[in-house]
Amino acid sequence: MKLRNLLLSLAAVCIAQASFANGFQVLLQGTKQTGRGNVGVGYGPDASSLFFNPGALSFLESSAIQVGFSPVFSNISYRGIESAEKNSSTSPMGTPFHAYGVYRPSAESPWAFGLGVYTPFGSTVTYDPDWVGKFALQEIALQSIFIQPTASYRIGDKVSVGAGVSIVTGSVQFKKVLSAPAGDITFEMDSQAETKVGFNVGVFAELSEKFSLGASYRAGVDMEVKNGEATFDMPSNAVREILFPEAKWGGNYTDNGYKTDFNAKLPLPSNIGIGVGYNATEKLSFALDFNYVTWSVYEELKIEFPQGDYLNDDGQAEIKYARKWQDSYIINFGVEHRTTEALTIRAGAYYDTTPVQDGYLTPESPDANALGLTIGASYMIGDHFGVDAAFLYVNKEQRQNEVPDGVDTGAMDGIYKATAYIPTVSLNYTF
Repeated sequence: MKLRNLLLSLAAVCIAQASFANGFQVLLQGTKQTGRGNVGVGYGPDASSLFFNPGALSFLESSAIQVGFSPVFSNISYRGIESAEKNSSTSPMGTPFHAYGVYRPSAESPWAFGLGVYTPFGSTVTYDPDWVGKFALQEIALQSIFIQPTASYRIGDKVSVGAGVSIVTGSVQFKKVLSAPAGDITFEMDSQAETKVGFNVGVFAELSEKFSLGASYRAGVDMEVKNGEATFDMPSNAVREILFPEAKWGGNYTDNGYKTDFNAKLPLPSNIGIGVGYNATEKLSFALDFNYVTWSVYEELKIEFPQGDYLNDDGQAEIKYARKWQDSYIINFGVEHRTTEALTIRAGAYYDTTPVQDGYLTPESPDANALGLTIGASYMIGDHFGVDAAFLYVNKEQRQNEVPDGVDTGAMDGIYKATAYIPTVSLNYTF
C-alpha cells in the first residue's frame, strides 16, 4: 500500500467546502429567492439581498430582520459499472441557516446598513460502514459560517450600489477505512479552517415600474487548513511501525495507532451574477438570473506535512491531487404572483452545470448537471410580520465515472446519482 495514496484521502475532504456540501450547489440564503428558482440578483430586494446583491439593500422601504433555516434531505446512490448492487448514503438531515439585519436610518435616507450570518456549505454525508466504497468514504461532516457586514447607497431614484466584507471560517470531520495486509485501518480527520476574508459587491437599478436590473460579484477566497489532525487506528503496533516509522514521520504514537498533522490550501471560486426583473402586471412578475462560477481556479489539491521528512514517490515534500475543474454557470428563472395584499405565491426553476470533468467524481461530491424545481409563498401577518416558505427539489443527472489512466484523483469507477429535497422557512420583521 502506498502511503502517498493513503494520505491523499485525508486532504480530499477539505475540497468539500468548495464542493458546496456533498455535491449539491444550492443557494439557500433566502426563502423568497428559493421559492422563485433562486432568483435574487436583479429582482425583489429584501433583507437577503445582503447575500444575493448588496446593491439592492437601499431599495428596502424600512429596516428589517430575517431569520430562516433549510432542512436538507439528500441521497447519493452508487453502483459499480459492472454491478447491479446499489449503495445509498444514509445521511442525516442538514440544517443550513441564514440571519440578516438591515438598518435604514429613515425612508428618505440613501443609506442602508446590514449584517448577515449564513451557512452556505454545511451538510453531512454518511454511508453504511461496510459499503463497497468504505475505502473512499464512510462519513463526512461539514460546517462553514459566513459573517458579512454590508453597506448600500442609493444614487438618486433609480440606482443603488453596495458592498460587503465576508468573514469566512469552517470545519470538517471525515472517516474512512484504509486497507492494510494485516487488517483494515480506521482513518479519521478533524480540522478547523483558518479564518479568511472576502467581499461581495453589487449594483441594482429600477429602470421603470416594469423593469429592474442587477449585477453582483462575490470574490473567491483561498481556504486553508493548518495543523489539521489526522488519526489512524491500527490493527496492531507492528503495522503502525511499518507504515509510520518515527525516523520519517513526526506526530505521535497513540495507544492503538498514530496521530499526525497536515496543511492544505483550497481556492474557492468567484461568482459573477446578472439579473433582470419584469413586472408584467401589478400582480404578476417574472425574473431571470445568470451566474458564472470560476471553478477553473481549482486545478489541484495540494497538501503538506509539516512534521517528519516523508517524501512521496517523486521525492517531493508536498502531495498534489489532480482536480482540473472547469468554470460553470447557473440559469435561474422565477415567477411571482401577488395574490392578495397578504399573500404572494411563487415558483421557479434553475439549471446548474457541473464543474467536475469526467473521471474526477468522488463519493463526497459526485457532482453532475442539476435541475432545480421550486415553489414558495409569503404571508404577511399585520403590517410588520411575515412568514416565507418554499420547497426545492434538486435532481442531478446520473453520471458514470471512469478514472483516467495515469491520473491521481482519489476517485473510484462507478455510476452515481444524487437528489435532494429541501423545505425552507423564514420569519421577517420590518420596522
